Amino acid sequence: MRCRSLLLLCLVAIALPVAASAQINPFRGGRGTPLNAEDLKALQDATKQLLDSQQVSVGSTESWNNTKSGIAGTVTAGSTLQRHGLACRRTSYQLTGPGAEPDRKAALVWCKSKTGWKIG
Repeated sequence: MRCRSLLLLCLVAIALPVAASAQINPFRGGRGTPLNAEDLKALQDATKQLLDSQQVSVGSTESWNNTKSGIAGTVTAGSTLQRHGLACRRTSYQLTGPGAEPDRKAALVWCKSKTGWKIG
């Protein structure tokens, strides 16, 4: 019984970082080259920089690239909205890179919480 509980705890500990990483990857499941940890960090950093900008408006864009993976992209600010009492903004993403599907697009809504931007 104790061994089973320990095994369950280990599985949960392993799965949590994977779920958190998958949460911010709007390109999961595509045919293009999968995004690695460096790609996801660059994408997330560009998103944060765009959303935290004092001059952000609809159409504002932030670019990023990872020369190691050959993947680059842009994040573009869309319209603002309210969700669950939070100020939110639509964002669109475009990637280019190697693979069977070199150009990919996705969209997300980000909401500003007390602890920072979260996917809405």
